[in-house]
Amino acid sequence: MNKSEKLESNGLLEAGKKRFDEDPYQVLLSFRFMVWSFLVSMFVAYVIGRTGRLVLVHHMEALMSAPVEVNKATGMPALLPSPVLPKGKKMPNAVYASKCFSPGHGAANSAMLVESAPVIELEHWVVTEEGKELNRRNWTKNEDGDEIHEPAGQHLLVDIENVDAVFLDSEERLVQAMLDLVRLSDSTMLSYHCYEFGPVGISCVGILLESHVSFHTWPNEGVITLDLFTCGSSPLLPLIPTIQELFGIPRQPTNEGEDVKEPRTLWAHKKRGFRRGGKKNNPEHVDIDQHLLGWREHELKTQVAYVETSYQTIEIYDIINPAFYEIKQYERSLVDDGSYESQHPEVFQPDRVVYLDGVMQSRRKGEAAYHEALVHPALFAHDNPKRVAIIGGGEGATLREVLKHKTVEKVTMIEIDEGMVNVSREYIPQWGDCSNIVGSTASCFEDPRAEVLYEDAVAWFLERYAEDANVTEADKYDVIIMDAL
Repeated sequence: MNKSEKLESNGLLEAGKKRFDEDPYQVLLSFRFMVWSFLVSMFVAYVIGRTGRLVLVHHMEALMSAPVEVNKATGMPALLPSPVLPKGKKMPNAVYASKCFSPGHGAANSAMLVESAPVIELEHWVVTEEGKELNRRNWTKNEDGDEIHEPAGQHLLVDIENVDAVFLDSEERLVQAMLDLVRLSDSTMLSYHCYEFGPVGISCVGILLESHVSFHTWPNEGVITLDLFTCGSSPLLPLIPTIQELFGIPRQPTNEGEDVKEPRTLWAHKKRGFRRGGKKNNPEHVDIDQHLLGWREHELKTQVAYVETSYQTIEIYDIINPAFYEIKQYERSLVDDGSYESQHPEVFQPDRVVYLDGVMQSRRKGEAAYHEALVHPALFAHDNPKRVAIIGGGEGATLREVLKHKTVEKVTMIEIDEGMVNVSREYIPQWGDCSNIVGSTASCFEDPRAEVLYEDAVAWFLERYAEDANVTEADKYDVIIMDAL
């Protein structure tokens, strides 16, 4: 520093001291400091703004630039329902992530409302003091009734046609139906995502705590296809009427007197994954899974009865297999139009099939031949069959065939499960119909020659026909028929 600079510096210091003595609260800033502070602040603001744009604006462009979704019918902004956490359930510990192409329209709805869902009861639900009665085939529970968390699940695939086109193109109504289905299936909706295509058609997928639900619609064709997959223990089969009621909205006639077809459903139920509970619990093992529930091809597949007794599970279904005749022929058989089908409706009735613990026992189209072959050869081989015993036979068909023989004076049927007889009398009365037998009754179970015992047949015979038992000739049976697996 030269001499002039030292003088100038000393002068400035002395001037500063003088001003500080006059006003000690003054702050002195140099022009150079102010310029550099402004430039640095501008640079920091630019860096923060640029980073914010890259992180927020760039990655959320589709959401931020999209206009509000518009209801096609009203032209008003659409308010899609939010997922609702069912009462008594807690949000899982999970991380949400989503990426998508910008559709150019639509708005995201990502709210999760932690509140109780509204209660909506549907017509087919049976409500008791204990709650809703559901058909429960316990695929994921052990012998003690404890839930097993296996790498397995249930997959329900449902296709419905002849559905109202307006409903199939309404995102709000479809989403509400999906949320109702999730609630009634005892599942937990975490989020859902929908795309509304132009000119028509909607695809949605809902992410569940238990897995997922999804659907796609073809409004012009009146068709919706839906998948529901869960890894929980609640059965999905009872939800088929629910799905039909929620999504099978009938079409409205466009012209007065127009014949509008009712919605028609095709469905299949699959067991997925790997079950550790042994061969019995493996997917697609028993008859009902192999040849009925897992087949989507049946044009009609309706559950008639599901009953759990103390001994077994009884399931009865009505089916139409297109390999034998089409559902159109069955529909014609119901109309008096002079067609062959209308003149012979008994030929085109749905086939009614009976399953015990998932194993097929008999069916309308073939039960007569089976029970005739079971009974008549043995009775015709006997010179004079008067006393006949039947082991099992809860359907009543074996009893029916035995009572056709005039020589028979007494038939003892020993069936361990009284519930099987009650179900048969209610849902398959034709199996035990003796109205065309002279001298009999409308129900074979009430024929005066019939004695029905609800006992273990093996124990019953051992007690009465042991070696040390006092058995007379009058106590013996001429023919014993085994009608139990």
